[in-house]
Amino acid sequence: MKLGNPIRIADGVFQLRAIGARVTVLTAGGGAILVDAGMRGSSPLILGGLQAMDLTIDDVKTIVITHRHPDHAAGAAELIAGREIAVMAHPLEAGVLSGWEDHPSPFQNKLMARVARPVIDKLNASPTQVDVALEDGDVIPFAFPVRVVHLPGHTRGSIALHLPEQRVVIIGDALQYKLAWKLSPPAVDVTEDPKQAMESLQGLLRLDFDAICFSHFPPMRSGGHAALTAMLRQRAA
Repeated sequence: MKLGNPIRIADGVFQLRAIGARVTVLTAGGGAILVDAGMRGSSPLILGGLQAMDLTIDDVKTIVITHRHPDHAAGAAELIAGREIAVMAHPLEAGVLSGWEDHPSPFQNKLMARVARPVIDKLNASPTQVDVALEDGDVIPFAFPVRVVHLPGHTRGSIALHLPEQRVVIIGDALQYKLAWKLSPPAVDVTEDPKQAMESLQGLLRLDFDAICFSHFPPMRSGGHAALTAMLRQRAA
């Protein structure tokens, strides 16, 4: 997938590659939800991707941030500037996104966090007010059901979105899909609590899904539930 070019995952579900991460677009009835917003400077790519889908930024009424890391959240400020777009995130992420709390480094190694601090500060955008706090089990108003799943671990307020009609889960950074195209847990060096992250993944098994949308890897279009079940059983053993 080229930067900005949309790919279809399921009915009403597309992905664009922005700077630093993939952005998932939910579209129906002429409206759209963006899931994440890439790094700062991603807006031209996102706007171009929307145009290729016969949409404009005016069709976007909501941006959902899966977690506070700058490759997911920092592009939101330029997209919402001067527009009536609601930003939604888990309340445990809202303080950082809105500027009430300092941005902690995503790096868990203290030396790496200190060395990377100047770069991370530049990557983080201006504060982006969170208009709606999303809790586990909430349903985001849209043309089809969009359910919030709290997945603490990668960050304390990480969320996924479950689309039951499409049997899709949008996972953020709670899973990786690499090394011979197999599922694996989130990257340890940028995950706050790896043990909790694994426990959170167990909760996904109660959901009905087949496809998984990742933030940094191509989508798994089928077999997602079975693959996650197998990964968790293997690691438990």
